[in-house]
Amino acid sequence: MLKQTAAKTDGSPGVVYRGIVDGLYRGRYVPGQRLVEADLTRDFEVGRGSVREALSRLAAEGLVTMNLHRSATIRSLSRSEARDLTALLEVLNGFAARLAAERVEDGNNRKLIADAYATLADPEVQRDFLRFARARNTFYKTMVAIGANHELARLMPRTNVDLLRVQFRAYTTVDDDLRMEDYRAIYDAIAEGAARKAESAAKTHIRRLGDAIDKLPDAAFGG
Repeated sequence: MLKQTAAKTDGSPGVVYRGIVDGLYRGRYVPGQRLVEADLTRDFEVGRGSVREALSRLAAEGLVTMNLHRSATIRSLSRSEARDLTALLEVLNGFAARLAAERVEDGNNRKLIADAYATLADPEVQRDFLRFARARNTFYKTMVAIGANHELARLMPRTNVDLLRVQFRAYTTVDDDLRMEDYRAIYDAIAEGAARKAESAAKTHIRRLGDAIDKLPDAAFGG
Protein backbone atom coordinates (compact mmCIF):
# COMPACT_ATOMS: atom_id res chain seq x y z
CA MET A 1 0.00 0.00 0.00
CA LEU A 2 2.84 2.37 0.81
CA LYS A 3 4.49 1.88 -2.58
CA GLN A 4 1.24 2.19 -4.49
CA THR A 5 0.25 5.37 -2.69
CA ALA A 6 3.62 7.01 -3.25
CA ALA A 7 3.79 5.93 -6.89
CA LYS A 8 0.52 7.71 -7.62
CA THR A 9 1.97 11.00 -6.45
CA ASP A 10 5.54 11.35 -7.66
CA GLY A 11 6.64 8.01 -9.05
CA SER A 12 9.54 5.83 -8.02
CA PRO A 13 11.48 8.61 -6.24
CA GLY A 14 8.38 9.12 -4.09
CA VAL A 15 8.32 5.43 -3.26
CA VAL A 16 11.87 5.65 -1.93
CA TYR A 17 11.34 8.99 -0.19
CA ARG A 18 8.22 7.90 1.69
CA GLY A 19 9.69 4.47 2.37
CA ILE A 20 12.71 6.01 4.11
CA VAL A 21 10.61 8.45 6.14
CA ASP A 22 8.20 5.70 7.21
CA GLY A 23 11.20 3.45 7.85
CA LEU A 24 12.47 6.01 10.34
CA TYR A 25 9.22 5.79 12.28
CA ARG A 26 9.23 2.00 12.15
CA GLY A 27 12.83 1.82 13.38
CA ARG A 28 14.15 0.31 10.16
CA TYR A 29 16.36 3.35 9.72
CA VAL A 30 17.91 5.38 12.52
CA PRO A 31 19.73 8.72 12.74
CA GLY A 32 23.40 8.27 11.86
CA GLN A 33 22.76 5.25 9.63
CA ARG A 34 24.35 5.05 6.17
CA LEU A 35 22.01 4.68 3.21
CA VAL A 36 23.71 2.56 0.56
CA GLU A 37 22.34 3.11 -2.96
CA ALA A 38 22.67 -0.54 -3.93
CA ASP A 39 20.68 -1.63 -0.89
CA LEU A 40 17.94 0.91 -1.58
CA THR A 41 17.59 -0.06 -5.24
CA ARG A 42 17.15 -3.67 -4.12
CA ASP A 43 14.81 -2.97 -1.23
CA PHE A 44 12.49 -0.66 -3.18
CA GLU A 45 12.92 -2.35 -6.57
CA VAL A 46 13.72 0.90 -8.38
CA GLY A 47 16.62 2.25 -10.42
CA ARG A 48 19.61 4.17 -9.08
CA GLY A 49 18.28 7.37 -10.64
CA SER A 50 15.13 7.15 -8.52
CA VAL A 51 17.17 6.46 -5.40
CA ARG A 52 19.44 9.42 -6.06
CA GLU A 53 16.49 11.72 -6.70
CA ALA A 54 14.86 10.63 -3.45
CA LEU A 55 18.09 11.10 -1.50
CA SER A 56 18.54 14.56 -3.04
CA ARG A 57 15.05 15.49 -1.90
CA LEU A 58 15.74 14.17 1.60
CA ALA A 59 19.01 16.11 1.67
CA ALA A 60 17.27 19.31 0.56
CA GLU A 61 14.85 18.87 3.47
CA GLY A 62 17.70 18.21 5.89
CA LEU A 63 16.82 14.62 6.70
CA VAL A 64 19.97 13.13 5.21
CA THR A 65 23.51 14.32 4.67
CA MET A 66 25.15 13.71 1.31
CA ASN A 67 28.82 12.82 1.68
CA LEU A 68 31.26 13.18 -1.22
CA HIS A 69 32.43 9.72 -2.41
CA ARG A 70 30.50 8.08 0.44
CA SER A 71 26.96 6.90 1.09
CA ALA A 72 24.29 9.30 2.26
CA THR A 73 23.70 9.30 6.02
CA ILE A 74 20.53 9.93 7.96
CA ARG A 75 21.15 13.11 9.85
CA SER A 76 21.56 13.01 13.62
CA LEU A 77 20.78 16.25 15.42
CA SER A 78 23.30 17.71 17.84
CA ARG A 79 22.07 19.29 21.05
CA SER A 80 22.42 22.79 19.62
CA GLU A 81 20.61 21.78 16.41
CA ALA A 82 17.76 20.31 18.44
CA ARG A 83 17.53 23.55 20.43
CA ASP A 84 17.48 25.62 17.23
CA LEU A 85 14.81 23.42 15.69
CA THR A 86 12.44 23.49 18.65
CA ALA A 87 12.86 27.27 18.92
CA LEU A 88 11.85 27.62 15.27
CA LEU A 89 8.95 25.18 15.61
CA GLU A 90 7.63 27.10 18.59
CA VAL A 91 7.29 30.24 16.48
CA LEU A 92 5.98 28.54 13.34
CA ASN A 93 3.44 26.30 15.08
CA GLY A 94 2.22 29.18 17.20
CA PHE A 95 1.71 31.25 14.07
CA ALA A 96 -0.04 28.35 12.31
CA ALA A 97 -2.44 27.82 15.23
CA ARG A 98 -3.26 31.53 15.38
CA LEU A 99 -4.04 31.70 11.67
CA ALA A 100 -6.14 28.54 11.87
CA ALA A 101 -8.22 30.01 14.70
CA GLU A 102 -8.72 33.21 12.72
CA ARG A 103 -10.02 31.28 9.70
CA VAL A 104 -11.84 28.38 11.35
CA GLU A 105 -15.25 29.70 10.26
CA ASP A 106 -14.25 29.88 6.59
CA GLY A 107 -15.66 27.23 4.27
CA ASN A 108 -15.22 23.67 5.56
CA ASN A 109 -12.39 24.54 7.94
CA ARG A 110 -14.17 23.68 11.18
CA LYS A 111 -14.94 20.14 9.99
CA LEU A 112 -11.42 19.67 8.62
CA ILE A 113 -9.71 20.47 11.91
CA ALA A 114 -12.34 18.52 13.91
CA ASP A 115 -11.78 15.42 11.77
CA ALA A 116 -8.00 15.74 12.04
CA TYR A 117 -8.17 16.07 15.82
CA ALA A 118 -10.63 13.16 16.15
CA THR A 119 -8.13 10.86 14.43
CA LEU A 120 -5.28 12.16 16.58
CA ALA A 121 -7.29 11.56 19.75
CA ASP A 122 -8.34 8.02 18.79
CA PRO A 123 -6.86 5.61 21.40
CA GLU A 124 -6.29 2.96 18.72
CA VAL A 125 -4.23 5.41 16.68
CA GLN A 126 -2.24 6.48 19.72
CA ARG A 127 -1.13 2.91 20.38
CA ASP A 128 0.63 2.67 17.00
CA PHE A 129 3.72 4.88 16.69
CA LEU A 130 3.52 5.24 12.90
CA ARG A 131 -0.25 5.76 12.75
CA PHE A 132 -0.01 8.37 15.49
CA ALA A 133 2.85 10.11 13.68
CA ARG A 134 0.75 10.29 10.53
CA ALA A 135 -2.27 11.56 12.46
CA ARG A 136 -0.14 14.20 14.14
CA ASN A 137 1.31 15.28 10.80
CA THR A 138 -2.21 15.50 9.37
CA PHE A 139 -3.35 17.62 12.31
CA TYR A 140 -0.51 20.10 11.80
CA LYS A 141 -0.88 20.08 8.00
CA THR A 142 -4.59 20.78 8.38
CA MET A 143 -3.83 23.62 10.77
CA VAL A 144 -1.42 25.13 8.22
CA ALA A 145 -3.82 24.58 5.30
CA ILE A 146 -6.66 26.30 7.16
CA GLY A 147 -4.42 29.26 7.88
CA ALA A 148 -3.88 29.68 4.13
CA ASN A 149 -0.44 31.28 4.41
CA HIS A 150 1.52 30.00 1.41
CA GLU A 151 4.95 30.86 2.81
CA LEU A 152 4.20 28.98 6.02
CA ALA A 153 3.01 26.00 3.98
CA ARG A 154 6.28 26.10 2.06
CA LEU A 155 8.46 26.32 5.17
CA MET A 156 6.83 23.76 7.46
CA PRO A 157 7.84 20.59 5.53
CA ARG A 158 11.48 21.69 5.75
CA THR A 159 11.68 21.85 9.53
CA ASN A 160 12.92 18.26 10.06
CA VAL A 161 10.21 17.52 12.61
CA ASP A 162 10.29 13.84 11.54
CA LEU A 163 13.95 13.63 12.53
CA LEU A 164 13.27 15.33 15.85
CA ARG A 165 10.60 12.78 16.70
CA VAL A 166 12.43 9.62 15.72
CA GLN A 167 15.84 10.54 17.15
CA PHE A 168 14.48 10.80 20.68
CA ARG A 169 11.92 8.02 20.43
CA ALA A 170 13.85 5.80 22.84
CA TYR A 171 13.75 8.47 25.53
CA THR A 172 10.87 9.74 27.61
CA THR A 173 10.28 13.36 26.72
CA VAL A 174 6.72 14.56 27.29
CA ASP A 175 4.26 12.32 29.16
CA ASP A 176 1.64 10.89 26.79
CA ASP A 177 -1.31 12.21 28.79
CA LEU A 178 0.22 15.68 29.03
CA ARG A 179 0.99 15.66 25.31
CA MET A 180 -2.64 14.86 24.48
CA GLU A 181 -3.79 17.59 26.86
CA ASP A 182 -1.65 20.00 24.85
CA TYR A 183 -3.19 18.87 21.56
CA ARG A 184 -6.66 19.19 23.05
CA ALA A 185 -5.87 22.74 24.20
CA ILE A 186 -4.64 23.66 20.70
CA TYR A 187 -7.72 22.18 19.06
CA ASP A 188 -10.19 23.73 21.51
CA ALA A 189 -8.68 27.18 21.02
CA ILE A 190 -8.79 26.85 17.23
CA ALA A 191 -12.39 25.61 17.35
CA GLU A 192 -13.31 28.58 19.55
CA GLY A 193 -11.70 30.98 17.11
CA ALA A 194 -9.48 32.19 19.95
CA ALA A 195 -6.39 33.17 17.96
CA ARG A 196 -4.08 34.27 20.75
CA LYS A 197 -5.11 31.36 22.94
CA ALA A 198 -4.39 28.93 20.11
CA GLU A 199 -0.99 30.49 19.51
CA SER A 200 -0.12 30.27 23.20
CA ALA A 201 -1.24 26.64 23.44
CA ALA A 202 0.83 25.62 20.41
CA LYS A 203 3.90 27.44 21.69
CA THR A 204 3.52 25.91 25.15
CA HIS A 205 3.48 22.42 23.68
CA ILE A 206 6.66 22.91 21.64
CA ARG A 207 8.40 24.69 24.51
CA ARG A 208 7.59 21.77 26.78
CA LEU A 209 9.05 19.36 24.23
CA GLY A 210 12.16 21.47 23.78
CA ASP A 211 12.77 21.69 27.53
CA ALA A 212 12.44 17.91 27.85
CA ILE A 213 14.80 17.21 24.96
CA ASP A 214 17.36 19.63 26.34
CA LYS A 215 17.52 17.58 29.56
CA LEU A 216 18.38 14.34 27.73
CA PRO A 217 21.87 12.81 28.12
CA ASP A 218 24.61 13.54 25.59
CA ALA A 219 24.19 10.02 24.18
CA ALA A 220 20.87 11.09 22.67
CA PHE A 221 22.53 13.56 20.34
CA GLY A 222 24.76 13.50 17.29
CA GLY A 223 28.18 15.07 17.10
